[in-house]
Amino acid sequence: MMETIIFWVSNLLIFLGFALFGYSIYEAVLLGYKRYKEGYLQKVGSELNKNFIPYSPEKFYKNTILSALGMAIVGYLLFDSVLFMILFGALGYILPKMFLYLTARKRADKLEIQLVDALYVLSNSVSAGLTLPQACEVVSKQLVPPVSQEFALLVNEIRLGVPFDKALANMADRLKSNNFDLLVTAILISRQTGGNISEIFKKLAESIKEIMRLEARIKSLTAQGRMQAVVLGGMPFALAFVLASISPDLMQPLFNTPQGTFILFIAAVFWLLGIYFLRKVINIDI
Repeated sequence: MMETIIFWVSNLLIFLGFALFGYSIYEAVLLGYKRYKEGYLQKVGSELNKNFIPYSPEKFYKNTILSALGMAIVGYLLFDSVLFMILFGALGYILPKMFLYLTARKRADKLEIQLVDALYVLSNSVSAGLTLPQACEVVSKQLVPPVSQEFALLVNEIRLGVPFDKALANMADRLKSNNFDLLVTAILISRQTGGNISEIFKKLAESIKEIMRLEARIKSLTAQGRMQAVVLGGMPFALAFVLASISPDLMQPLFNTPQGTFILFIAAVFWLLGIYFLRKVINIDI
């Protein structure tokens, strides 16, 4: 009788130990997920607000999860492979953020072009006797988005009591633009040392136009290298598709055996390294 009691008590203690261990793992995973989600929502929300995109971070996160699940199902149905299910799921998770990045990049490029017009408007406004905050307000009203949005936000911060220099620094932090950093530096120096700020704006506009001309020249010279990067980057996938269409049995071991999975992993690592070094070669900063 005593042995039976000891047996059941020991089994109960073992069960409680495993239950507590499982619960602690569950709590740790849940805490990690909550922290990751909070960080994700904060980062995405910051990007959405910075680029004036009227979209909810929570909705963006839900759509990201749905995209990952949908792409994972598509990958499994197409290739009947867990590896491709994971790869397609990862691709589906990355696609929404990639779309957000491309949207922000397109907006930043447009803002760089409009910055020259903004400098000429600032120069003319200051020459007409307006102060710098008033000239910034003229830019926000006369020009079109996205530069008008940024200068409108600058003017609103000044109206709320933020010092002009601090508001300019906040705008520079949002834009992350070398050309706008030149504008901020020129304004701050002219406010401290004096000088013809209108003429400074005109000279700065000419300098930025020259920088943009050089960047366009570099893009045209490196266009062949970028095309080669696209072709070389897509060639492995094109060859895999052709071989899978011609002889599916020849490609099956790559997806259904541990050795094939290892080979695909090594190939993916070298593919990523190749893309990285190609980008280093064709991306030239001036």
